[in-house]
Amino acid sequence: MRRLGPWLTLAAVAVLGLVLLVINMSKDTEPPAAKTNTVATTTVPTTQAPPTTAAPATAPFPAKADYVGRIPLASGGTITLEITVAGDKAIAYACDGKSIESWLRGSATNGSLQLTGKDDAELTGTFDGATVQGTLGIAGKQWTYTAAPVQPPAGLYIYSAAGTRQSWIVDANGGVTGVQRNPDGSTAPAVALASDATAVVNGKKVTANKVSGGDSVG
Repeated sequence: MRRLGPWLTLAAVAVLGLVLLVINMSKDTEPPAAKTNTVATTTVPTTQAPPTTAAPATAPFPAKADYVGRIPLASGGTITLEITVAGDKAIAYACDGKSIESWLRGSATNGSLQLTGKDDAELTGTFDGATVQGTLGIAGKQWTYTAAPVQPPAGLYIYSAAGTRQSWIVDANGGVTGVQRNPDGSTAPAVALASDATAVVNGKKVTANKVSGGDSVG
């Protein structure tokens, strides 16, 4: 009997080699792992339009009203401003209590003021239901102002005699600012005005007249 041992061994080796070959071939034919491409993204900031500022709403003026405000001056002084409204008319008076003063007249319609005076004086303003805000121009200079409502006895007063006029502004706290205008056009501080609207002018006690927006003064 022929011995089969070596042949069986060779056959086993051949089969094993075939199996390994098949396994290697299967590995070589596997598709490569998908590559992940990372694309850098840049976030572009969104430019937002600046918020729009709405114009302040206007409100109709009361039938009669007075407003007082103060305007600081670069020189360190203060201009006091009084605006008196009656119907669709208004008068404004601005003074520093020493030498500066200006009278302005004009319209008060739809919550807006348009007043003018001598030497190109001009006042504009809007009423928002609480205060009057705007600009005042005197002798080529211009300021912004805010004037708050005041109640009597606060307001604007005058007294005239022999060509000399005393003009006073009384604020909400009872403070008084006034200018005296003489017949030659020169100015000086007004005489003192008492809380009952009386003053002593040239040794005589007089009663000042309260100014309303429709009066003919200035």
